[in-house]
Amino acid sequence: MSRRRLWIREETRLLGAIQIMTGLIVHFVGQLWTYLFTTQVIAFGKAYLPLVVITRYAYWSSVCFLFSGVFAVLTERMRSTFLMSYTMAVNIVSACAAVIGLLILSFEFIIYSLTTQAPIWPERSGKILSEYLFLFTILELFTACTVAHWIYKAKHLR
Repeated sequence: MSRRRLWIREETRLLGAIQIMTGLIVHFVGQLWTYLFTTQVIAFGKAYLPLVVITRYAYWSSVCFLFSGVFAVLTERMRSTFLMSYTMAVNIVSACAAVIGLLILSFEFIIYSLTTQAPIWPERSGKILSEYLFLFTILELFTACTVAHWIYKAKHLR
């Protein structure tokens, strides 16, 4: 296909870069969560067991976010209908992962507020890490929906 026939917004590459950075940040916040959880058990003997750690949300969602970003960048650079289809599919999966993550994190916030009377510092810092995950998951949801919408429009405008 020629470059003129596929109309893809140039901003798609920027949104793909945002998705890649979001995926990396979510992964490293998950790494911090894991470190905090293991040291908390060793140091305090008390373990606040968050749903983020149980479900390993930060790890599997970061893979979805990274792939959706890479496909968005590649689609804007190479402009092929083959990549457009994969980009749309991966961004829909990424948006679904973000919605699942928002539900998990919301449920975690509810459980935390109902069960914790006098939190110790690892529990507070863990809640702050969960709040960061929540914000970056919202960012990924909006970004993935925007990229999927732009790709859908570009695919149907040809």
